[in-house]
Amino acid sequence: LPGRGTGTCFCHALRGPRGDGLIAELAGRHSGPGQTLFQVVRFWSRRWTGAGHTLELGHARDVMVTEAVASLNRRDVATVNAVAIELGIDQSGASRIIAQAVQRGYLAKAAALEDARQRALLVTPAGEDLLLAAHEWQESVFADLTADWTEQDVRQLQAYLERLLAAQRRDA
Repeated sequence: LPGRGTGTCFCHALRGPRGDGLIAELAGRHSGPGQTLFQVVRFWSRRWTGAGHTLELGHARDVMVTEAVASLNRRDVATVNAVAIELGIDQSGASRIIAQAVQRGYLAKAAALEDARQRALLVTPAGEDLLLAAHEWQESVFADLTADWTEQDVRQLQAYLERLLAAQRRDA
């Protein structure tokens, strides 16, 4: 990055044909695309709501860890260490969140097929119901936020978000 307060980043400054790139284009705006992305992330990280009610933090954690286990099991085996990496938290924090979800019946532990000393995590039927409800809420919120958008705009945003996720997984 260049010196502090310059408002430019070499990665974006080099994108334009004259070296002015995206940052120069955004000079009159309050925030660049990275800041906008993180504003969205911050907004939604503070709001786990469903049907107009703020949910307890523990319930939000149950959704988060159950989603992580389901995602990991689609790609490989979900273990405590894999969940910690997926959520970006330490192993002991992941272990506590997993224990809570197991206690509430959303996850189960079983011996891993490759190594019986290792514990594999599985989504239970109650966990599948939890995820179904969370996904329905997510789709409902997205539909409400984009209600006045064209179908093409909605699909384009979805494609861009999928590209961001792919880049994130590639760089992880």
